[in-house]
Amino acid sequence: MSKQLTIRIPQDRGTLYEVIKYPAGEIQTRLTAAGLEAAKKADSFEIIANPIPDIIELGQLNDALQGVKPFFESSLYLPYLPYGRADRRFQEGDCLGLKVFGDFISTMGFTAIWSYDIHNPDAADEFISDGVANLTPDSNDEDDQIMPCLRKMAKETRIHLRKMAKETRIHLRKSACLLAPDKGAAARYDLEQYGLPVLQGEKVRDPKTGKLSGFHIDPAIKNYRLALIVDDICDGGGTFIGLAQEIRKVKPNIILGLFVSHGIFSKGKNILFREFDYLFASDETFNGTGSANGLYFKTGRE
Repeated sequence: MSKQLTIRIPQDRGTLYEVIKYPAGEIQTRLTAAGLEAAKKADSFEIIANPIPDIIELGQLNDALQGVKPFFESSLYLPYLPYGRADRRFQEGDCLGLKVFGDFISTMGFTAIWSYDIHNPDAADEFISDGVANLTPDSNDEDDQIMPCLRKMAKETRIHLRKMAKETRIHLRKSACLLAPDKGAAARYDLEQYGLPVLQGEKVRDPKTGKLSGFHIDPAIKNYRLALIVDDICDGGGTFIGLAQEIRKVKPNIILGLFVSHGIFSKGKNILFREFDYLFASDETFNGTGSANGLYFKTGRE
């Protein structure tokens, strides 16, 4: 029976491996006695790195493991794909960040690379040798994360919501909808599978400054008592706040939820709580804790 060793960056630093920093600033990554013993007993290994790992630490840890013995399989799981949003040159003189990161990763010789809800899966496949397996929240199985959010919102607001018989869906369609904030989100997820109306928002952004200058929402939103916005990343939250404000101009008392796979929340969650009744996140990418006002889901294969 095969045995896999799982090492997490940075959680297992100091237990399964250590990082030595030299006076000149270089680092050296070394397996501890416990890590070395575990590696010798394993047939394969997986490195899980969340949040964004130091690329040298990651490469050295992989090399340290590969130096122990030949492994049947070596895999890398990046719940949040670093530089995933740097998938193009936004203006002349820009670097192509995802390609640079992909070039580094591709040299490490992993048998498989996994990530969760990649911002641009096609670009990741293009820039990372052998591609990346992309896990998504709309998996339509036991890992599905959209329906539990809808269930919680509906249960607490006494809106009848069950994904089952056709007559239930007919009743539901009069009460709730899903909302993709832009074309990218609409293409990223199969929201139609939930049997609900799916609306789409629009936003205008300056490609040089990133500043948002306007929002639009389908006026059909006025027909629903409950709406859940679904997207991959919430950074500062400006997009979602702008959309929520437009929605409430049309339907002030709507029950409004936001689901994101990666909650960076760089400006905190309180500004979102002003507009949203529910906030859901698969992970809070930079602090590893659950959302304070909603459900918390672990990502993918963990």
